[in-house]
Amino acid sequence: MMRPDLHLHTTASDGIYDARQLARLVQRANVTMFSVTDHDTLAALPEASDAAYDRGLAFLPGVEISTEGDDEIHILGYGVRPDDEVLLSCFRSAAEDRQRRIMGMADKLKDMGMSLPMKEIVSRAGAENSLGRPHLARAMMEQGYVDSVQQAFEQYLGKGRPAYLPRATMTASQAVSLLRERGAVPVLAHPGLIHWPLEKLLPMLKVWQEAGLKGIEVYHPANQGNYPYWERIARQRGLLVTGGSDFHDGTSSHGQIGETAGLWPHACDDAWALYRAVNKNQKP
Repeated sequence: MMRPDLHLHTTASDGIYDARQLARLVQRANVTMFSVTDHDTLAALPEASDAAYDRGLAFLPGVEISTEGDDEIHILGYGVRPDDEVLLSCFRSAAEDRQRRIMGMADKLKDMGMSLPMKEIVSRAGAENSLGRPHLARAMMEQGYVDSVQQAFEQYLGKGRPAYLPRATMTASQAVSLLRERGAVPVLAHPGLIHWPLEKLLPMLKVWQEAGLKGIEVYHPANQGNYPYWERIARQRGLLVTGGSDFHDGTSSHGQIGETAGLWPHACDDAWALYRAVNKNQKP
């Protein structure tokens, strides 16, 4: 029986395990098919693919693109190629914007009396310098300024908090179109984390589907309690149903590896449907 987890992060973005460590944890969790979907970077995909092969695990290369600025609509892309120069160029620009933002937030924290070891933080952020707010939050916790990552976000780093700076990103439709042009399968990530009323979100689903959206991440921890609703929405609209834990570090508000697999009734069929869609759309 297939046990998929199609939303996992490594040290290439804001996870705390590298690709080989993650593959080991995936196998321990009895997950048999997984995808690495780091934020705006493809850096971990070659190593993750090799680690999956070594352990006899099915693997889908992925990415998670941040869109819509402060509204934070995330688009997952499955079947991306780690050597795709168009995507790599796009993500290099995003990394430069992200670094400017995080450095600016660190300056705000310093003005509030919270000095952080930025050279060390940057060195932890991976080969493509994929800095994010979780890096700041963990450093704040290590320095004793907060008791948890959650506290760091709630008091300082979240939207509207004193150290927050807005992000500059593409629209969701642009990300969907970009992924489709590159032969990938775009999926809307964790709708339960989208802070839009349904009166706004559902019409936008149609817009994104017209741009090439192919699925919804139904089985995500943030959707718990609403799985039947989002599955019905996906299937009624002819969209793929996907799922994953969104694992980062095992202690944050994201899920644990494999936790959604047991709650996903048609996980095997849905995972293979995504796999077939990836193969169908792969650019030669």
